[in-house]
Amino acid sequence: MMINLRNLVRRNLPVKILALIAAIIMWGYVMNEENPSVNATYTVPVEIVNAPEGYNVTMDVREVSMKVRAPRSLMATAHEYDFKAVIDLSGNTEGDYEAKIKTVIPQGFELLELSDAVVNVSMESLIAHGVPVEIAVSGKPAQGMDVGSVQPVQQYVNVYGPRHLVESIVKAAGRIKLADNTADFTMRVKLTAVDADGNQVTNLSVLPGEMDVTVQLVPGMGKKVVAVKPVVNGILPEGYKLGGVTVEPAQVEISGATRLLADIKSLETQPVSLAGMTEEGTRDVELVLPEGVTSPNKTVSVGIKINKK
Repeated sequence: MMINLRNLVRRNLPVKILALIAAIIMWGYVMNEENPSVNATYTVPVEIVNAPEGYNVTMDVREVSMKVRAPRSLMATAHEYDFKAVIDLSGNTEGDYEAKIKTVIPQGFELLELSDAVVNVSMESLIAHGVPVEIAVSGKPAQGMDVGSVQPVQQYVNVYGPRHLVESIVKAAGRIKLADNTADFTMRVKLTAVDADGNQVTNLSVLPGEMDVTVQLVPGMGKKVVAVKPVVNGILPEGYKLGGVTVEPAQVEISGATRLLADIKSLETQPVSLAGMTEEGTRDVELVLPEGVTSPNKTVSVGIKINKK
């Protein structure tokens, strides 16, 4: 039986081979007509793999275009996320590199064209550096109050990021706005890295990025000019009467908290005693200054005029 089967296979073998070839060609023709190959272009991001830790990576090419070919049936179900463009940075350190782009495409697809074959890559160390904290105050407290002190909970913070940016930072700045505040307060303030030119650099990390700041308010200081009122007491000897009292200067400047100065209209002198006086004269007398109030004039001259009855 094996002999008969072998004879059956060998009978008209050339014709059978030609028939098989013709069938394959026909199948290919039919498939090409029914499911022809088509082209498409996909734009995909360049992905980084095996990047070492502690570096900031920048690239001159962020995405590439892939032109591919595949049967229409495969192309109909394909999506952009099925195609990948990657660069491998394993083993690289700080510096500039030219990295070859490797592509990943689905089975059954043929890559015809890639917009960029290589990417220029720059790797820069990420560092941290301590900078002082500076808090600016805007607005005004309540009338009669001034800002005594502004105290952040920390005097220094760390700025973290690419080396060239971190090395340009001179301070971490925050801002507090006053609005008729009457008492001390503490608030949370956001900090921003600032370079030597006063520019805010936002693509850096400030650690911590926020902190408590305490604002202490004190009575506001001011100046004003007030009249001087001489004070006399006692009784003149028999046969004499008071002809008049003068003071020089008649006005003086005083300084102190504005809330204290607001109620002061004039200053009195220490009392001048008339007891036993029979002749007019001048006395240097100290001013009576309220607590917390000062004056460049510690004493004034009080003139006493005495007449006989």
